[in-house]
Amino acid sequence: MSRGGIRAGVAILLIGLLFVWLVRPIGNPCPDVGKLPGGSQASSATSFAPPLTRTCTYSTPDGTQARRRYVPVVDLLALLVVAGLAGGAIGLAGPGRHAPGPRRADVQPTSGR
Repeated sequence: MSRGGIRAGVAILLIGLLFVWLVRPIGNPCPDVGKLPGGSQASSATSFAPPLTRTCTYSTPDGTQARRRYVPVVDLLALLVVAGLAGGAIGLAGPGRHAPGPRRADVQPTSGR
């Protein structure tokens, strides 16, 4: 893979991680809501300690609240695959992969006459 492909892959990975962490997770950020009684609700928020995690707040109909940290492992794996594929595609299609031109040794000098 070329440097351009590697740079593109790393940029896609970093931007994707920030998006998934700060804006919208790919997977279900609160997977345990199904284990709670009917009518329970869950909300997710960005967590800064540790970074790249989310905090889920669960609330049951009787008023009980619980919090749990969500580590987005599935999101990270999906982003790694996407960044790798995009970086590989850019590396293969980017500059330096075009048909080679004549080499300097193959060019015949012309006289100025």
